Amino acid sequence: MADLIKCSQCGNEVPRLKFCIRCGDPLTDEYAAESVKEDSRRFAAAPDERVNAVALVSTLFPQLPRADMRSFRLAFGAGVAIMVGLALIGFYAIALAASAVLVPLLMVLYLWDVDIYEDEPLTTLGATMLWGALAGILYGSLVGGVSASTGFGRADIADTLISAVGLPIVEGVLMIAGPLLLLRWKRFNDVLDGATFGVASAVSFSGAHLIVQVLPIFGAGLRTAGDPLPWIVQLLSLGVLQPVIAAGAVGSFAAALWLRYRSPVNDRSALGILGQPAGALAGALVLLISAGLAKTLLTLIPQTLVLAV
Repeated sequence: MADLIKCSQCGNEVPRLKFCIRCGDPLTDEYAAESVKEDSRRFAAAPDERVNAVALVSTLFPQLPRADMRSFRLAFGAGVAIMVGLALIGFYAIALAASAVLVPLLMVLYLWDVDIYEDEPLTTLGATMLWGALAGILYGSLVGGVSASTGFGRADIADTLISAVGLPIVEGVLMIAGPLLLLRWKRFNDVLDGATFGVASAVSFSGAHLIVQVLPIFGAGLRTAGDPLPWIVQLLSLGVLQPVIAAGAVGSFAAALWLRYRSPVNDRSALGILGQPAGALAGALVLLISAGLAKTLLTLIPQTLVLAV
């Protein structure tokens, strides 16, 4: 048995070769899984990190080489620093525009760097992210300006339900709709495919939506008056926290769908309740609605703290 390995695609015990002799699937993932099992405390998306660490970059951008991981951390930090710097000198509109493209731009660079879909990179990347961007533009045009999604203190119950529950659900449906079209393509048969499609669509939607929201602010000029601190907090919320929440919600739900409908039968219960579509959907709704309630009912600082948690 030491000379055999179990193929995760067809479920057969096969010789330790480069490809499965039964179904022809590469055995790379199976060999990698064996090494991960040697230390279950390691994070599968970044084996040099511990599983219980808070690691934003390796969670959003899994399976990057260690050198590239450092580059993405630096790029992410530089993007945040640019946003804060623009806000400090009063260029709030430009800072908002920069915050809208930060996470989506990093996602494009990540997908290009890891080259997951080497056979059709432009088609796959373009379709997924274009859907998110177009849906975000349409949605942003319909719901109005920045105040429509960042206002607080509404007392009317109907308005609260619409803003905190209804709109986040609509956003989630629009974000997942594009990736769902790719679920029927059998060549995208990995859980990471679903997670990546969901995250790419979510961050594109969030960025395009924010750009539509901030367009009216440019009418006041590139440099406007105001205290920089509230703007910096708002920028971190709009440019980092909210796209990450959307990516987590939609990416995890999409991953669960791929796990259920595209993964080998033996693997479909590997992630427990949150790996099932119903459980992942419930978790996604909790994330989106909790964020919606925070943005609707809380003032800026408490709202941002809740979103960060």
